[in-house]
Amino acid sequence: MGWATWCTDNGVIPCYDDYCDEAEIRSVGDAMASNGLRELGYNYVLLDDCWGGGRDNVTHLIYPDPARFPSGMKALADYLHAKGLKLGLYTDVGETTCKGGRPGSWPYYTLDAQTFASWGIDYVKMDWCHSPGQTAQELYSNFSLALNKTGHPMVFSICEWGKNSPWEWAPPISNLWRSGPDHVPVWWDPYYGQDPGTAGGTSQIIQHFGGLSKFSGPGQWNDPDFLMPGYFWEFEKDQVTEFSFWCLFAAPLIVATDVRELSDKQVILNKEAISIDQDPLGIQGDIRVNNTDGGQIWSRPLQNNFWSVILYNSNVVYGDVSITLTFSSANFPGWPEHVTSANVRDIWQHKDLPVTSSMQVNLTPHESVMFKVSPAQ
Repeated sequence: MGWATWCTDNGVIPCYDDYCDEAEIRSVGDAMASNGLRELGYNYVLLDDCWGGGRDNVTHLIYPDPARFPSGMKALADYLHAKGLKLGLYTDVGETTCKGGRPGSWPYYTLDAQTFASWGIDYVKMDWCHSPGQTAQELYSNFSLALNKTGHPMVFSICEWGKNSPWEWAPPISNLWRSGPDHVPVWWDPYYGQDPGTAGGTSQIIQHFGGLSKFSGPGQWNDPDFLMPGYFWEFEKDQVTEFSFWCLFAAPLIVATDVRELSDKQVILNKEAISIDQDPLGIQGDIRVNNTDGGQIWSRPLQNNFWSVILYNSNVVYGDVSITLTFSSANFPGWPEHVTSANVRDIWQHKDLPVTSSMQVNLTPHESVMFKVSPAQ
């Protein structure tokens, strides 16, 4: 859980020209330590494709942009650590990064891993641009080995956009892997699935995650990409649905919009939803019912004989739906067959509902409701 620079900007185009500098990162860290985010578990501060300055011509050591980070990365890491936060950096499998044209890690995987460790870095994200020709599995395995050899613990995040089915080979070598394309702050992206249009709207990311639950588990997570609450083209119901599904997916909760202002990002403060995301069983939720009218039911088993359930209208533009969940025939893994009624907690209304044998909701497009349920005694 934490924050990333991806949707900050330098006043040109928001969420397009990833930007960061030392003053900004310190101010975000100050805010996270004082506005309640750190206490909720948001403790990673992640610099995306915005920090690299170059390489020394003799030693080949990578260094941060001296104009943006005059104190250096170790000083920044020390500053954040003193506030109970952690620092993450971005790199790339190739010689240059995806957007900024900054130095990637090829062919200096071992050197960069050692450098990151010496700076006290806690998290490394590695992108998939300008591959030098080896397979994704080979390249990411090599960098994973380099990280492990440093002896300094660092979370390793693989970001190859789901191109090579990373869920099949990434678990032994990483902590999380992007299971699909970049998440952009629109509900539906017309270029989804097309090259070079490697981006997906929120609804497309949600549908892509259907069927991937068996590949995820504690310490090894499918990553749907950043959360983007507060964006001007997101309605409140879109933000609720986005956050609900990320929690059902047991996904990393990395916010990519400015967390120094939380008035338009209240969804990320929902303790009940966060507790579902962070459930100790670490089981990813999945789709259970997919009606032809767009109505869907998703569920996830939780500890202590609870389940998280989302009822969702997957229609993009038109089509209200009515969804009925009957507990005697609930298609939830592990749900007792003899149980005909359930205790129900509304996660967004923060209230217990009467014990019931079934639930029926009417939802507009994009809308969802999230419950925590348990078999009624």
